[in-house]
Amino acid sequence: CMPLPERAMALAATMTAAAAIGGAILLRKRQPGQVEEIPKKMRRVVLAEANADITAAKLKVEEVDMPKPSRGQVLVKIAAAPINPSDDGVWRATPKTGYPIPLGIEASGTVVASGGGLLAGRLLGKNVAIIGSSGKYAEYAVADALKECFTLPPGVPVEDGCSYFINPFTVVGIVETVLSIGSKVFIHTAAASQLGQMMVKYCKQEGVTIVNVVRREEQAKLLREIGAEHIVVTGREGWQAELEKLIREMKIKCAFDAIAGEMSGNLLTMLPPGGKVFVYGRLAPEAVGNIQPLDLIYRGKSLQGFLLTTWLMRDGIAKVLWRSIQTSKKVGKYLSTVFASDFADTTLERMHADYCDVNKKGRTGVKIRVRPQFR
Repeated sequence: CMPLPERAMALAATMTAAAAIGGAILLRKRQPGQVEEIPKKMRRVVLAEANADITAAKLKVEEVDMPKPSRGQVLVKIAAAPINPSDDGVWRATPKTGYPIPLGIEASGTVVASGGGLLAGRLLGKNVAIIGSSGKYAEYAVADALKECFTLPPGVPVEDGCSYFINPFTVVGIVETVLSIGSKVFIHTAAASQLGQMMVKYCKQEGVTIVNVVRREEQAKLLREIGAEHIVVTGREGWQAELEKLIREMKIKCAFDAIAGEMSGNLLTMLPPGGKVFVYGRLAPEAVGNIQPLDLIYRGKSLQGFLLTTWLMRDGIAKVLWRSIQTSKKVGKYLSTVFASDFADTTLERMHADYCDVNKKGRTGVKIRVRPQFR
């Protein structure tokens, strides 16, 4: 048996060696690195001229220098990027900063280079979803390893993680908001969209009742097939009376409206005293309207906006971190089921035309997915 002093010396030597190895690993992780050859140039889509009519907006593909990640950042080879309604909103508004404007706010891909830093180094070679203010309709994009990257679950195809953030997080945020005001039932408009379909599946899982409002009977059929129970079709005569009856019977006090225009005011009028309407989209070309002043003054009703980032960032840094982590866990767990999307693929060159074509034809529930590596 080894004497105690020698055992202590051996243990100390072992710990020193382990620390040295660990330090070397950490040092390597902190250094900039890459896992494949990075080209000097890349292609991206930019807005060259905005227009309120998105079919007349001018988008173009341009070749630019490859961006380089700084410390704490990673370079992601983009596999796919979805076109959300919030994306086409940028195409409509003249920018204050001038042209060209890089486009795209979320995507998924593989981390191929790190600018240095422990977290950025750990992401090398991994599939991630990324978010940011712009620039995701591109072959490559730089993202902050801590604030803008979400590691995709094993087994999920990297391209299917492109809608990891906006739609799924919004669904969770809306349901959490409903629960926070003491309710377990609400109205949801534009309910046949990709987000709306996620909402139906997520609410069934969470034990929350949802009244789905859609325009056409075929949209109602689609929702019934995935388990929706309460559906109001605005294309049917008497839809308002039908919805008012459900509000009374189910004691509904809140609605989330993705349409705006007259719909927001109509919903507010139908809700009981103290009712709340949250507007989180603008599918209608008109501004929010048809609001009765007496509803606001005497009946205690309210109308307000809902923005995903505002929901995520409220209540201080501790709650922000907890909310982000918990929501990310839910999304990751159900990304292939509850939060799965139905995509139609396109290229950087075809994305504008294909998106406008889908909008014109009214293809319910189809989300255009840009594949920058495709030609």
